[in-house]
Amino acid sequence: MVGKTFGLLVLTALAQASGNCPAIWSTIASDLSQSFIGSNGCTDLARGAIRFAFHDSGSYSSKTPAYAPATGGADGSLLLSTVEISRDENAGLQQYHAFLRGKYNQYKSKVGAADLVQFAASVAIVSCPGGPKVQTVVGRKDTSTPAPDNLLPKAFGPGSAQQVLIQLFEDKGISQPELAALIGAHTASKATAQEANGIPYDGPQDSTPGQWDVAYYSQTDTHPKGVYSFESDINLSNPNSTVGQVFQSFVNSQSKWNAAFAPAMAHLSVLGIPQSDQANFIDCTSAVPSGSNARLVRAAPINDRIR
Repeated sequence: MVGKTFGLLVLTALAQASGNCPAIWSTIASDLSQSFIGSNGCTDLARGAIRFAFHDSGSYSSKTPAYAPATGGADGSLLLSTVEISRDENAGLQQYHAFLRGKYNQYKSKVGAADLVQFAASVAIVSCPGGPKVQTVVGRKDTSTPAPDNLLPKAFGPGSAQQVLIQLFEDKGISQPELAALIGAHTASKATAQEANGIPYDGPQDSTPGQWDVAYYSQTDTHPKGVYSFESDINLSNPNSTVGQVFQSFVNSQSKWNAAFAPAMAHLSVLGIPQSDQANFIDCTSAVPSGSNARLVRAAPINDRIR
């Protein structure tokens, strides 16, 4: 109940975000789209953008002491801290980190690192055919202090148990229905390393990793050839709890999942940020292209693209 209430407060704050979105964000959206859209849907860099935003935001817990060196959350520390990006939990993100760091160096006189991390994820999501537009705000504060360690979910082992993951996310303010929706981002996921349990490098979590669809929700249970499920995903899909029941409700229901994912992702994108700071956010959702518009930009002659 705490997670649900906190989520409603966050969404209310996001809905109140005002002001004109700086034009630079439309330029950045066009720039990122060139790298996030490929011939088979969204690219590995788009996948990296989504995972990177999850990892930057998800390193937050309401149980972190207020006097700790850092509280984590959507603060850009994953982009700015050489310590944080080198952790085992962020293995496989180094190539995307280098890509986004280059974009940050290009635009940092006008935009912040934390905002760029979350904005890039929103562009990546719509770069996957079928991906919903997520409410996207700017105005976060950056830090280069590494986030607290061991606050991200485990894909395998005891840390991947259903109740462990439920509690981990509840401590972040993420409810079970939100968790069931958020984990669906694995529709565009591929393993970034050879896993000990036999998942090969580049092994996808559903059969259409370039598309934003609900194949992931059914295939986590059916395990077709060539699809490799994380132990955590299998555990969360078990309908013996609310998260599993909501997970199963998304099978063959694209519209229901998209409607649940978009607000859950918006909530995730502001984890750890005080309500007083969120009141000053600017809504830049309009700068995020619709999926079809992103693809038109990608296909346009270079001189016709937004600079």
